Amino acid sequence: VLAWIVLGLPFFAFLILLAPPKEPSRKFTRALAVAPIATAFVITVAIFSVYLSRPDDERIEVSSLWEWINIGGLPVDLAIQVDTLTIYMMLVITGIGSLILLFATDYMEPDRDYRRFFAEMNFFVFSMLLLVMAGNFFFLIVGWGLVGLASYLLIGYYYDRPSAVAASKKAFVINVIGDVGMILAAFLLIRELGTLDYGEVFARADSELGSGTGTSEAIAFLLLVGVAAKSAQFPHHTWLPDAMEGPTPVSALIHAATMVTAGVYLIVRCQVLYQNAPIASDTIAVIGGITLFFAATIAFMQEDIKRVLAWSTVSQVGYMIMGAGLGLYGAAMFHLLMHAFFKALLFLSAGAVIHALAGEQSLNKMGGLRRHLGWPTLGFLVGAFALGGIAPFSGFFSKDEILEQATELGTLGISLAVVGTIGSVMTAFYAFRAYFRAFEGPDREGGYGHLHRTNWRMVVPIAVLSVGATFAGWLQVPSGWHLIDDWLESAFLAAPDVKASVTSEVVISLCTFVFGLAAIGLAWWMFGRGPE
Repeated sequence: VLAWIVLGLPFFAFLILLAPPKEPSRKFTRALAVAPIATAFVITVAIFSVYLSRPDDERIEVSSLWEWINIGGLPVDLAIQVDTLTIYMMLVITGIGSLILLFATDYMEPDRDYRRFFAEMNFFVFSMLLLVMAGNFFFLIVGWGLVGLASYLLIGYYYDRPSAVAASKKAFVINVIGDVGMILAAFLLIRELGTLDYGEVFARADSELGSGTGTSEAIAFLLLVGVAAKSAQFPHHTWLPDAMEGPTPVSALIHAATMVTAGVYLIVRCQVLYQNAPIASDTIAVIGGITLFFAATIAFMQEDIKRVLAWSTVSQVGYMIMGAGLGLYGAAMFHLLMHAFFKALLFLSAGAVIHALAGEQSLNKMGGLRRHLGWPTLGFLVGAFALGGIAPFSGFFSKDEILEQATELGTLGISLAVVGTIGSVMTAFYAFRAYFRAFEGPDREGGYGHLHRTNWRMVVPIAVLSVGATFAGWLQVPSGWHLIDDWLESAFLAAPDVKASVTSEVVISLCTFVFGLAAIGLAWWMFGRGPE
């Protein structure tokens, strides 16, 4: 019952926000925008606490409201599945989402379509929750499509800008290509197994689909089309940088913390299918490796502060996809959570800068902001350290866990670990290139004049995310607790048990840390000492 309430809260907020014929008061809109998602987070924490006390074999429940359709002997229930993986994603969506919506209540204050923005944001949160809570492939695809619709609406929120309209259409078309792949995969599951229910599909996959068969590979590759489109991986990556035409809180929630990680969730949810499709799994890993590398090179040259972060997102999701393709599901989900903290932090800090500069996004027109903006400077600096994989910030532990475990998986794993290590060093460079150009050095020519100050509704989310980006990594690796792995263990139906050797841990950690610091030093030498 509690899980259904979590799913329903943002949907009812969406409906209520649309109901008044005229624009309601800003105070009413703010309350209805944030309170339902914050309440959903509190309820999710309660569900988490209940599951924490249960043994592993009791950490899954499927709840069905009614039979949605029954065609040709194929029953599809309106059902949700709540297990440890579901709760993990629910915590990310509602927890990070409520912080971003709180930030947006001040960021979007000058906008004339205030309630439309928050209605669409709540619709997105509902769609994303449906995607991760669905108990079968039918409602997974429904959520998948609704998330694409919400993204289209929010990217094109500024409908009077031709660039925003073009970007929203581009994102929608590429995501629909992914939807087609998902639907075709569902058709194959119906033909072969006669069901779309998760439990039945995963229980019968080994015996009825087989390992390495053409059917298993076809299903996995068709699902991969959806993964690549939704998670902006090669060759479907081009829509995400253009999606920066939407408001910055949209970029923080949809294109950093939640929607683009849906592909990672899908691979982990369908791990049984991917363990039976070794060619598709290796292809996923290679695509992730290619994407993380070339997206980092593109981030080198971006002048728009949001586009730097957009290409960074494409690259960081590449790490998760690479890890999931190699079967390192725990490491991939660990990096998903850490990335949600530090990338949302970076986008909100960048948003505070854009807000202060009345919409300016070009690094060419920034500089010296550290002397004028306190919390955005601190937030961006912490986020840059975490993104660059510098200890003791969270990104160091999560990114290195993928690379260290990859070295234990043969030639392919070692090759991708080398690519990922180089990518990590590149990431530290471009992250601090953006920091030094925006926040250090002299003020821009002509100065700044009056800056729009940030109030508590923008400062609190930046502060909370800064704490997460700094300390959340200690939940998993350095403490020896491995809390995230332990929590998700019951959801890993087919995960190989991969433990990195001490040698791999030392070599990878030293390379990413030492060369990462060297990259930061190079960025300072090139961009931090001043234009001369």
